[in-house]
Amino acid sequence: MNLLLKAPKGHELSEYIFSLPFNLYGKAKKVDGVLAVTKSELLVYIDGEIKDRYSFDEYEEYACEQLIGCSMMVGKIADRSQKCICAFTQDSFIMFAELCKILNHYLTTGVLVEESDIDEPKCPKCGLPLDSFTECPYCASKVKTFSKIFARLKPYKGVFAIAIICTVLGELLNVVSPMINRLLIDNYVWLPEGSEPVIWNAQAWLGFGILCASMFVIIIINTVLNWANMKASFYVSLNLGQDLRQDVFNKTLDLSMNSISKKTAGDLINRVSNDANKLQSFMTDNGKNAIVRIFSLVIVAIIMFTMDWRLSLLAILPIPIVVVIIKRAYNTIQMYYGRSWRFSNAHSKLLHDALDGIRVVKTCGTEELEIEKYRTASENAAKAASKAEVVWYLIWPACDFLLTIGNYFVLYFGSMMILSRLPMFGTFTLGQLTQFTSYVAMLYTPLRWLMQLPRQLADVSVSASKVFEILEENTDVRDAKDCIDLDIKGDISFDHVYFGYKVYNPVLKDVTVNLEKGKMYGIVGHSGAGKSTMINLVLRLYDVTQGAVKIDGVDIRKISQESLRSQVGVVLQETYLFEGTVLENITYANPKATFEEVVQAAKIAHCHEFITKLPDGYNTRVGNKGHTLSGGERQRVAIARAILHNPKIIILDEATASLDTETERQIQEGLAELCRGRTTIAIAHRLSTLSNADQLIVLDKGRMVETGSHEELMRKKGVYYELVMAQRKTTKMREANIDAVEEHKPNPAMA
Repeated sequence: MNLLLKAPKGHELSEYIFSLPFNLYGKAKKVDGVLAVTKSELLVYIDGEIKDRYSFDEYEEYACEQLIGCSMMVGKIADRSQKCICAFTQDSFIMFAELCKILNHYLTTGVLVEESDIDEPKCPKCGLPLDSFTECPYCASKVKTFSKIFARLKPYKGVFAIAIICTVLGELLNVVSPMINRLLIDNYVWLPEGSEPVIWNAQAWLGFGILCASMFVIIIINTVLNWANMKASFYVSLNLGQDLRQDVFNKTLDLSMNSISKKTAGDLINRVSNDANKLQSFMTDNGKNAIVRIFSLVIVAIIMFTMDWRLSLLAILPIPIVVVIIKRAYNTIQMYYGRSWRFSNAHSKLLHDALDGIRVVKTCGTEELEIEKYRTASENAAKAASKAEVVWYLIWPACDFLLTIGNYFVLYFGSMMILSRLPMFGTFTLGQLTQFTSYVAMLYTPLRWLMQLPRQLADVSVSASKVFEILEENTDVRDAKDCIDLDIKGDISFDHVYFGYKVYNPVLKDVTVNLEKGKMYGIVGHSGAGKSTMINLVLRLYDVTQGAVKIDGVDIRKISQESLRSQVGVVLQETYLFEGTVLENITYANPKATFEEVVQAAKIAHCHEFITKLPDGYNTRVGNKGHTLSGGERQRVAIARAILHNPKIIILDEATASLDTETERQIQEGLAELCRGRTTIAIAHRLSTLSNADQLIVLDKGRMVETGSHEELMRKKGVYYELVMAQRKTTKMREANIDAVEEHKPNPAMA
């Protein structure tokens, strides 16, 4: 939000939904402008003052026009006339184009979308980029964040209380030790000038022995308390960390595909492991220590002021100065730790991508490039972490020095009191001064810890923001409160379905079609027409924007996801096998299946033959993502997995794409047997494989333009006909190229 903006009369600044800067106006005049959007109108600001204002319905369409050297946002009306609302350089084109889509969506539906992720979101308070955070970690309430952290201790409050009690008792015993030291010094070690020396009789030896024994007993009790404290702390730490990681993992799997697609695997792994570990350490160590240190601070301060309030004031004199310095430095420190987190996360993402795409790296021969990228990312992460630490360690020594000045004051004035040179202060014995300085040290220990806490808070608050962002994210696709478990028959209907990954930019537009149970349907169309989106909606990986997808007449949003997906078998275009054996991968969708059922499914999928030739048969491990198997073998295992699932609805998304023609023919025969009596939806690159479908659904730019059998659509000579002809032409060209290559091959006999 531009800080120069002023809300017009009748509006508040908080009513602004979007604000985009522009830098050209009129005849390409350079200006400092902002286009602000409220819930009812567009406001054009120039140099902080309103220049123009437009209601949304003043125009019938909004568009961005790309010119030479600049672009402009225009409003259009029916007679094709248009007005330039503002102009800008090309780097702002995407943002304004996105705003036009939002406004056009409002004109069509009457719904104004108030969020868009096309531009890097910024914190409305400080203006810094959010860098994938949903809430600014610098401006977010720290009390709110850390109250969430400590709320997770609730299941272990009993054991955690034991750890605190043991630590507090230990601190109380530590308070007793300086008193015993004072008695030993004043009664047995040092006597004021002119005092009678101690007569070491039986009574003196008894007193001396009792004091020494007391010290020994305190050490023994402290050892026991420390043992109990550590045992309780480890119990809480291990279980708390496990629960936290499990919750983050569970919530990650519960997120919708829309949410997952906005995050990389490396980012999610970092949150489950590194960020969760930081919170675990902070909650069990720093959380307990904060309570104990504050308690210790209060107790020691009371004892010190009871002994001598004047020396106590001298001891705490520098503390307010140090607190002010630490407080002012906190935001700077947190900014550096946030930067360190981003570089560390980028480092993790790069590592995951390089290992995940190792085959591409090897085949392209880009090992050196990846090594250099990783080295750069690693160096950036190390430098960012180093800067965060350096900034702190530049601040802390000065603060620590200021803090210890109070101790020098105590030593100086305390010595003067021993020598009776400050009558107005009273007198002190050496034992009393030793006791008081011990308490000063005890006072500074928790103070030093508390003053280092901002550094730890700055570090952990970044991780906390990322963890709670996952834990508190609202899942786009979730079961309704009154959801049902439906015994699916197989009828599917699309009822005026609209869908877009962004609501104002639909991928599917007004799709209406009925799919009858027991029949096979093929979905065809150009790339990006919305074929895979249709099957994603049947699986309810996404929810429709408008309209409804129904199974057996029931809106799938009212069917529990577990019930729905347990009755739908899927073979996706991108085959994925898990680390494990062939048997484990086939039984993944039905772990209770018998071995005979597995073999039967494998035979239908025509993979039994090659599996039996593997070194350990069905117990052969397939490696990471099934790399020990060929692409066709992996796909056949995936088909066997879908067959074993025994679904009511079958979805085949390029299921035979990696197979040769002969194997594809064999699998089609097996699938024909499997599909009998079941509703089947298939997408295939080779349109010939769909020629036997009962009905074909043709999509073009998100709209359903044709339906019918292969013969019917070929007679229509519409979109489907053009697709088939284009594919046949491509096939002929490929065959001609192969023949040409064969002709130019050298004849071995002539050689």
